[in-house]
Order: sequence, then C-alpha cells, then structure tokens
Amino acid sequence: MDVIRARHSVRDYERRPIEPETLAALQRVVDGCARDSGLDIQIVTDNPEAFQLVARVGFVRGAATHIAFVTDGSAQDEAVGYWGQRIVLAAQALGLNTCWVAFIARKKSRAQVPADKTLRIGIAVGYGTTQGSPRRTKPADALCAIEGRGPAPAWFATALEAAQLAPTAMNNQHFRITLRADGRTVCAQATKRGGWNAIDLGIVKRNFEEAANETGADWRWE
Repeated sequence: MDVIRARHSVRDYERRPIEPETLAALQRVVDGCARDSGLDIQIVTDNPEAFQLVARVGFVRGAATHIAFVTDGSAQDEAVGYWGQRIVLAAQALGLNTCWVAFIARKKSRAQVPADKTLRIGIAVGYGTTQGSPRRTKPADALCAIEGRGPAPAWFATALEAAQLAPTAMNNQHFRITLRADGRTVCAQATKRGGWNAIDLGIVKRNFEEAANETGADWRWE
C-alpha cells in the first residue's frame, strides 16, 4: 500500500538514463511478467522520440525509456493492464516514475513489432522532475457493491482504496468491484466497453489484489 499510495502518473522526466543496476532489476521483473503471462513485453531504451507525437511535442516529456506491449490487438487488454501494473509498481519500488501512455508514437518506437502485431500501449519510465500528484477519485460507494448485511471487512476497504488509486484512462474509473455475500469472493467488472476500459480493469485488479494479499485476507476472484 505504501508503494500504491506513493505512485502517481508523471509526464515530465529528467533527461538522464536509468542506472544499469536499476534497469537490470526492472528487466528481471519484465522478463518474469512476460514469462508468466505469455505477453510480448519489451523494455525500449534510448528512444525519446517515441513520445513525440507531433514534431518535438508529446504527451510525455524527457523520458527516453518505455515498456512496450506488443499484441494482436485488443483481445489481451485486461492481461496487459494486469501485468503492466505489476511492472509499474515494481518500477516505483525501484525509485523510478512511470506513466501509462496510450498515445505513443508507434512508428517512432524502437520496439520489435512483427507485421501481424501492434504496439498496443506503452509505459514511460524514468526519473520524474516531480513525483506527480494525486488525482481526484470517485467515492468508494460509487465504485463498489457489498452483498449481504453488515459493513465491508477491513481487508476489502483497504483493497478498494488501492483500486481507487489505480490509474485509468482520463481518470474515468469505469469499473465496479462487488464483494459477494460469502464475504470473500470478489467480482471486478468494467462498467463500459471499448476504448481502454479493459486495460484499466486489469490495472485496477492488480492494485486490488496486491493490497488484499498484503492484508493476509482469505479471499478469491470470482
């Protein structure tokens, strides 16, 4: 939870490379996520132009490194969000800053993309000029439902806070998390389809899961 609370999207980065030992540690995380998920996940370094959408102007400034997710399209979106957020949290723990970037300059990225694949989304990684700032979130009761009687258990409240803090496209938070009547089964769903909502759901599920597991609760996904 400390890492989740500390992590904010950062768009402005110092123009310095990531230290070799830190980059190696991040590479190990990426390799593990790629192995466990079956996704094609690549760290791309020395590639600041990937964020220059129009001439030298971009949504992200100063970052030279990004994580590229190369997929068949949108079918793997939830997995991309789930495993990508694992990398984001690991990067934060390593002293790095990150930003999910949908509008990446795909033709300028040096990621290895076969002709039948696409660079679905990227994550900027580096040393931010700031640590970013919190965004407004919807109230917890607008993002969850609790079946049965009585208040939500403490572990669920903690995990829901982590879900509230998950980055989503345009900060839209189009998701809903339901605690079933047995008090341990959890269902997470996107409340809108299309766009980046499936990736957002994967990100939310990762944050929720990390926090719930940290509490030691006996729980499971539906």
